[in-house]
Amino acid sequence: MTKKLNIGISIFAVKDVSIWGNGLNMNLAFLVQLFRQSPDVGKVYLLNGGDQDVLATGLEFDNIDAQLVRPQDVTHDLDIVIEMGAQLPAEWLQRVHALGVKLVSFLVGHAYCGNAEAVIFDRPSGQMFNDTPWDEVWTLPQYMKSCAPMLRTITRAPVLPMPHIWSPMFLDKRIKTFADQGQTFGFKPHDDLKNPRAWRAAIFEPNISVAKNCVIAMLACEAAYRLNKQSLALMMVMNSYHMKEHQTFNRFALHLDLTRDNKASYEPRMGFVDGMINHQIDVVVSHQWENAQNYLYYDALYGGFPLVHNSPFLHKDKLGFYYPEFDARIGGEQLVNAWQQDAAFWGDYRSRSNAFLTTLLPTDDNNVEAFMHRVKHLTGASA
Repeated sequence: MTKKLNIGISIFAVKDVSIWGNGLNMNLAFLVQLFRQSPDVGKVYLLNGGDQDVLATGLEFDNIDAQLVRPQDVTHDLDIVIEMGAQLPAEWLQRVHALGVKLVSFLVGHAYCGNAEAVIFDRPSGQMFNDTPWDEVWTLPQYMKSCAPMLRTITRAPVLPMPHIWSPMFLDKRIKTFADQGQTFGFKPHDDLKNPRAWRAAIFEPNISVAKNCVIAMLACEAAYRLNKQSLALMMVMNSYHMKEHQTFNRFALHLDLTRDNKASYEPRMGFVDGMINHQIDVVVSHQWENAQNYLYYDALYGGFPLVHNSPFLHKDKLGFYYPEFDARIGGEQLVNAWQQDAAFWGDYRSRSNAFLTTLLPTDDNNVEAFMHRVKHLTGASA
């Protein structure tokens, strides 16, 4: 009988963390789900690199089929280690590698921005590069241009793009919480296209990096408002409250007609489902720079919401309402275009979105095959 492969994935067990605070932990949970689909995988361990012995309840990992362990407790039980959620001790990694365990660094964040901005802006340390003998480095397709050359040079290892996987698992749980209170999640088209209601727009960029911030998205909303003042009732800029009094941001915001007409608000951080339901949001407007695969997009499409974006990955599949690169004017035109669509359009929009989202699932055969192909290649198991 062929030996099943045991996989360890690093995670940071710390206090007071929420699954909604970091897309990395979601990606990690989905990866565990994916490996559980393969009959060639035996055990999946979560290798604890944090200071707690249990995962925070806010991570909502209750149904994730993987055991939390200290790395040293499974030194002789692993076939492959995937460093993902926490950096593991270099000495331990070198030891297990000497024992024949294959090592993968899986970077699902913007490695270039994360490391460069940590240095420039004196933030907590980014990736701590050391002499770990990586067999492969995995990243997401969105980072192959901006990050792969850097990672290839630093690690001296092959850098490969892996599928960006997603599931509505965590989203559905939050939606159910609101449903139990009689509140629904999902886009509602105009009742009367001849007299359309003004939309409430939301911008959810985290505003902690130049890669994903609110500036261009705000200008897209402003462009839409100048084009047709009936199109927008409100622009809510989430995750921006801490910037309100910064002189540059303050003057930028005050320059907008939306702000001057009392149709803009600047809010603290809030979860996607909470924000969409509690504030009756109609449309999501987004902008990214070399960061074009985001759970925000998938969550918005899952709810059937209009998504105004500049992601070439979504544009390739004709999803959402695309504007190129930094062109806020076209972003505004696309927002107004979305606002003018009828109910029949939105039915087709939701169908196309749902068809796309199924290709992202951890249970999708193509995704399972892509990851297992690399695992088998590394471990020498028959492909």
